[in-house]
Amino acid sequence: MQLHTNTYLQAGKYRIIRVLGQGGFGITYLAENILFEKQVAIKEFFPKDFCGRDNTSHLTLGTQNNADTVARLRDRFIKEAKNIAKLDHPGIVKIHDIFEENSTAYYVMDYIEGENLNEMVKRNGPLSESKAIDYIRKVGDALDYIHSRNMTHFDVKPANIVVREKDDQPILIDFGLSKQYDMNGDATSTLMHAVSQGYSPIELYNAGSITSFSPQIDVYSLAATLFYLVTGTVPPQASSILNDGFTLPYGLSSIIVLAINSGMTVRKKDRPSSVYSWLDSLPSKPLSNNHSASSHQAQSTPTSTINPNTDNEETTLFTDYITPTSHTSSNIFDEQNFKEKPERDTLQKVVSISGLSSPTDLFIVIAAIFLFVVFCFFSKI
Repeated sequence: MQLHTNTYLQAGKYRIIRVLGQGGFGITYLAENILFEKQVAIKEFFPKDFCGRDNTSHLTLGTQNNADTVARLRDRFIKEAKNIAKLDHPGIVKIHDIFEENSTAYYVMDYIEGENLNEMVKRNGPLSESKAIDYIRKVGDALDYIHSRNMTHFDVKPANIVVREKDDQPILIDFGLSKQYDMNGDATSTLMHAVSQGYSPIELYNAGSITSFSPQIDVYSLAATLFYLVTGTVPPQASSILNDGFTLPYGLSSIIVLAINSGMTVRKKDRPSSVYSWLDSLPSKPLSNNHSASSHQAQSTPTSTINPNTDNEETTLFTDYITPTSHTSSNIFDEQNFKEKPERDTLQKVVSISGLSSPTDLFIVIAAIFLFVVFCFFSKI
């Protein structure tokens, strides 16, 4: 399905070298700008569930419905690329060229020498809390910049954050799922979006629910990314958290536990309203220790350092139809119909805040304190 090595685009301006990665909406290639003898990353619009490719490199479509859907999404891809090209932030990948060819569309980005946070943690194990917070703050600053332009990213996750090797700067990539809103905060178009398991809030599972500007979507995903960085494990799905809550591994500081719990709150209205308000829950100064969860064993086999510029994780696709504000939904994921499972009373909250891994641990601590008090009492007698 991918373009072959040494395929040329734009009348010989770009030469495809190899595939860097593939997601639900596109394929990203390492390529060469022939004129400037410079490596670049090129993202090709390729919604794999709706199209194929013939031996001439052109996209093929099975049905008229597919053709209509792909045409609409391609127009959105181009419009979005133009919006992203206007962004200027050190934490956001820069787009330099946009063009149509092979019955599809492409945009050309900087090729970032480095590795994404997903591969970094797989290779080295969980990051220290200090390092994780440093990355999260920088990514959060980029997200706040995006939000100030009435855009949401929609797919913040470790695989979409590349750490540039030369200066340790995390760069947000893969805006194929982002969304633009007008000045009133209303969505300006219909858009198909994808759900990344573990990193997407529950409202993204409800087609038609994203009708207004909502930074809380990216807040949830950023908090889930922090979860992964300090534990080395993918967070549970939002639907699982809705029913069962989640337990963080032992060894994390209480301030990190509280920040993750706050950002990953299931109800959108109960999450911090902006990235910066959530970042305020994180320590502003370096931590005095290097907390990280000890339950994850790092992989000993090193991986090659590349810039994927898109992820290979499987995602679920949803069409987000823009509906009137008077629309009511009977979907169980509709925010108005959320019925969260109780947090196992006050005990569970105490366990979460204290950093203990389970209520049993808390009971053991209480029992030990009680026995100590009894011992001291009888010793005095």
